[in-house]
Amino acid sequence: MRNYEIQTAFTSSYDKRKLCSYDIEVINEPTTPLIHQQSRFLVFFTGIGKIKIDDKIVNILPHAIISIFPWQITEVIEVGQPLQYIKLVYNMDFINQNMKIQYNYLKEQFSFEKEMTEHPVIYPSLQEWETFIKTFDDIKSEVGVESILDVKEEKLLASVYVTNKLMEVIIWYLRIAHKVDVKIKEVENPDFDERAEIFKYLYSHLGAKLTLSSVSKQFFMSESSLAKYCMDVTGYTFNDLVNQMRIVKTTEFLIYTDVTLNDIAELVGFTDASHLSKTFSKKIGVTPNHYRKINQNLSIELKNNERSVTYDMISYIYSRFTGDITEEDVCKKFNMSINELNRVLLYVVERNFNDFVNYLRINYSCELLLSTDDTIVDIAIAVGFNNARTFTNQFQKQKFMKPTQFRKNIECNI
Repeated sequence: MRNYEIQTAFTSSYDKRKLCSYDIEVINEPTTPLIHQQSRFLVFFTGIGKIKIDDKIVNILPHAIISIFPWQITEVIEVGQPLQYIKLVYNMDFINQNMKIQYNYLKEQFSFEKEMTEHPVIYPSLQEWETFIKTFDDIKSEVGVESILDVKEEKLLASVYVTNKLMEVIIWYLRIAHKVDVKIKEVENPDFDERAEIFKYLYSHLGAKLTLSSVSKQFFMSESSLAKYCMDVTGYTFNDLVNQMRIVKTTEFLIYTDVTLNDIAELVGFTDASHLSKTFSKKIGVTPNHYRKINQNLSIELKNNERSVTYDMISYIYSRFTGDITEEDVCKKFNMSINELNRVLLYVVERNFNDFVNYLRINYSCELLLSTDDTIVDIAIAVGFNNARTFTNQFQKQKFMKPTQFRKNIECNI
């Protein structure tokens, strides 16, 4: 089974509240498959290549605009000329709800997700391209550039402005998609065709009672085949994968709305508020109410004293990463918000808090795999993980192999 990388559950690496993030990226060679947890637009300035989106192959040309939705799998399979593009990651569920409110008011019925999934790429005319770029520039002026930590001062009604601009992009995209029938090449692999829909199906039916039995019947697979596919591609068991998706949707409700825990539980598929709280607390480390409190209405202004505490803070994390360290612990210690913490870490070590801690833990585990005969479970606990499964998932994500294979390779080379 090939290596798949699951992208972050948030639109921004340093501010969990952001509706969208804007960045510029370059691809010079084919990529490994990516599983996306948030929607995004890829807006290509230059370059020629091909990208596979689930079972479809799309041509990348200058001025191509590609739309990707949560839990789709993408892979750049060919790069003829280097690809330079805007990556606009946005919260699809939030925008979808806002658009539905508008359409209900106008008595219209429309699924922009379905329409855009059927039209994963558009090739606008020069005039249409200039309209798109103007809108993307407007968004950039509000949210800044992600990779250089270009944090903009939040303006009056910023979230309303960004929401309207995102809806404007979607409307323009759909109008062009309906005007021009773009032919998409489908990969001749019927087995993959079926399975490529599984993750999207799970994500769009979280409110239902999803079981290994019911979903395997939906896709005419055996339960063991479905379970193996989920584990091979994502590193999660079927139930853990469903709970991961539910947690992602829960965090969005907690950050962007005032919906009660009982209502959230019903919307995302938990039995009740108690079940939601227990699962959320185990996964995230804090209760849902506390998570909502620390992530809503946070100041994102960079403090003048951040530079003076930066290296003390990194040393603090480094000396405690094998323990039960949390973002909140560090923020309390150094009197800063979670957003500020992540922005400082991204600037200095190019990783947010969770990624930095996991990076330290996996590097330390490599030392233990090399120098000791400890079991995988013992090493997982020693470096700070709660169980071997989480450790193995993180190890495979960073090293592209399992800990057992890493140890075996070392032994073979000695």
